[in-house]
Amino acid sequence: MAALDSFPDLPQNGEISICERDGRICSLPINEVVANSTSTLLSYPEINIGRELFHHAGIHQREDRRTLMIPVNETLIKRLSRTFFEEGSVEALNVAANTSANPILSSLARYALVLVDFGNRVKYFLKPHLKEQGVDSVGKYTQTREWAKSSIRCIRWHPNCFKIAIAALDDSIRVYSDDPSIVPILKSGLQKSISSIAWRPFTAGELAVGCQNGTLVWNVDPNSLITRPLSQATQLRHGNHFPVTSVEWSPNGCLLATTSINDSDILIWDVDQNKQAPLNRVGPPCGLLKWSPTGSRLCSTTVSYVFRVWQTSKWSSDRWTINSGTVQSIVWSQTGSHILFVTSEECFLYCLSFIEDEVFTSSFVPKSALPIADLSKITIGQTEVGGHPQALAWCPQSQYLAVIFKDTSAIAIFNTVVNRSQLNITPSCFLTGIGVESASCITFQENLGRRANEKMKTVLTIGWSSGRVQYFPFV
Repeated sequence: MAALDSFPDLPQNGEISICERDGRICSLPINEVVANSTSTLLSYPEINIGRELFHHAGIHQREDRRTLMIPVNETLIKRLSRTFFEEGSVEALNVAANTSANPILSSLARYALVLVDFGNRVKYFLKPHLKEQGVDSVGKYTQTREWAKSSIRCIRWHPNCFKIAIAALDDSIRVYSDDPSIVPILKSGLQKSISSIAWRPFTAGELAVGCQNGTLVWNVDPNSLITRPLSQATQLRHGNHFPVTSVEWSPNGCLLATTSINDSDILIWDVDQNKQAPLNRVGPPCGLLKWSPTGSRLCSTTVSYVFRVWQTSKWSSDRWTINSGTVQSIVWSQTGSHILFVTSEECFLYCLSFIEDEVFTSSFVPKSALPIADLSKITIGQTEVGGHPQALAWCPQSQYLAVIFKDTSAIAIFNTVVNRSQLNITPSCFLTGIGVESASCITFQENLGRRANEKMKTVLTIGWSSGRVQYFPFV
C-alpha cells in the first residue's frame, strides 16, 4: 500500500514547484516568480479571482433584511402576512405566539408550534439525514475546501476546446479562453450558492450550474464580443430538487444528471426537450455524481454510507456501502474499469474494479473495495501533510492522481498505471502554494487541443485559497 511517508521531501522554503519534467519536480524561488503572474504557461490565461472580487472580505456576510428597514407601526395582520411571505409559516407562528394583542391567537399559535416540533422530531427520528438541509449544509458535500468562504468555488475545463469556467464567491462565473481581452461573466438573480458546474460536451458554450435554486443552463456565444451575455440562463427545477449539489453531463452530451441533498431521486434531464425522469430509490438523498468516460456507468453517492453504481443501458444499480461517514470524492479511470474514492471519516484511498459489462465477475478481481493508499497525516520537517481527504482529481490518461486535504495545505501527487483489472499506484511529489495558501479545488485539463504535443502530457489546474489559479504541467 502506498503511503505519504514514501514521498520525496516538500519543496524547500522560499521555492514554488512549477512543473514536473521526466518524473522530476522543477522549482523556482518565489522571488523570481513575477509577482503578478499566476501562470507558468505563457499561452494560458492569468487568473486571480481574489483580486477581481469586490468587497471580498465581507461578501459572504449577509445582513438580515430587517436590520436595514426603519421600524414602523404595523397591525398584527400585516406583520403576520409579511413574515409569512418573507420567512415562512413557522416564523409567522412564532410572531403570533409572542404577541400580546390577541391572547387567543397567541395560545393557538403556541399549540401549533408544539405540533410542528413533534412532527419534526418524528421525521428526524425516521430520517435523520433530513436534519442537515439547505444551503448551510451544501459545503459538506462539495469538492471545494471551506466552500462557504472560498474565493473559488468550482473550476471546470471544457472537454472539447480551450475554455475554462470558474465559479466565484460572489455567485458569478467567469469564462476564460484563448482571447484574454474578452472574459464573459455569467450572473443571475437565481444563481446563488454555486456548488457545481459542467460544460456540455460537443457544444461551444453550454454550461450547467448547480446552485441554491436548482439547475441553471447558460448558452455562451463563443463569437460574442461582450462580457455580459444578453440572454439569461434557463432554470431547471422540479419539486423539492434543490439546492443542487452536483451536475454532470453524459459523455455524449445528450443527458444531464443532477442531485440534491433535499431529494433521494437522481434526475436525468433531456435539456433540449426540458423533460426529466427520476431514478427512484428509497433512502437518503444523493450528494455527488460522476459518469464513467464511456458513459456506460454512473456513480452516485448519498449523504449516508451508501453509494450506487448504475448501468445506464438498463438503469439498474448495484448498491455499495462503506464502514462510516460518506463518500467524499470519486473519480473514474480512462476506460471506466476502476473507481477511486475517499470517505469523510477515513484517511485511505479505495479502489473498485469493473470488468466488461458485469461487476466483479472474475474470480481474480476482489469483490470489495480495496485500500490502495494510506493518506494519514504525517509531519515532514515542521510541516504537516495528509489527513482526511477533501477531493480527488485523475488526469484523462489515468497517469496522475492529485489529492487535496481538509486540514493540511500540501497537494499529494501519485503516479498511476491502469491495466485491465489491476491498478498500480506510486508516490510522486507534494505541491505547495505561496505562503499560507491551501488548495481550494483541483481539476485536470480535459483536452489540451492544439497545445497537445509529445512533451506536455497533461495540466493540473489548482485554485488556491488566495484566489490565485496555478497551472502545473507534466512534461
